[in-house]
Amino acid sequence: MKFQGVEDDEEMRVNLDPMIDCVFLLIIFFLVTTSFIKLEQDLSINLPVQSRKLKVKKPPARPVVVNVRYLPGDKAYYHVDNEQMSLPALTVNLSRAKIRNNDQAVIIRGDRRVKWEQIAAVMSCCAQAGVSKVSATVEIADGQ
Repeated sequence: MKFQGVEDDEEMRVNLDPMIDCVFLLIIFFLVTTSFIKLEQDLSINLPVQSRKLKVKKPPARPVVVNVRYLPGDKAYYHVDNEQMSLPALTVNLSRAKIRNNDQAVIIRGDRRVKWEQIAAVMSCCAQAGVSKVSATVEIADGQ
C-alpha cells in the first residue's frame, strides 16, 4: 500500500547548523572564562647551556624573577615584572617581597654575555633583603 504525498526518492538530511552554533558558543565561553598567566620571561635573553637536567623539588609559590639583560660595553640592566630598576631599587623591592612572604624565592635569569659581577650584584641585593632562596636559570642542552 502506497501513501500519497510521500516520495521514495526524498532523502533524510540532518541539519548541523545548531550543533556548530553550540560548539562555537562553547569555544567562546572557554576563551572568556580562561585566565592566562603571563610568566616573567624575557625571550631575548640567551641563557647559558647546562649539560644535564637537575632534579628539583616543588618550587615555592610565585618567586620573584630578576632578568639581567646585556648592554653593549659590558653593562647590564635589571628587570623585575617588566620594570627596569637599579640595584638599590631592586634591594627595596626584594625587601618588600620578603616582608610579604617570609619564604620568598628569587630566580635570576642572566644573559650568557653578562659578567659574573652583575649576577653577583643581584645575589648581594638578595642577601641585603634577607632572601636566602636564590637560584639562577640555565638552558638545558638537548641530546646530552
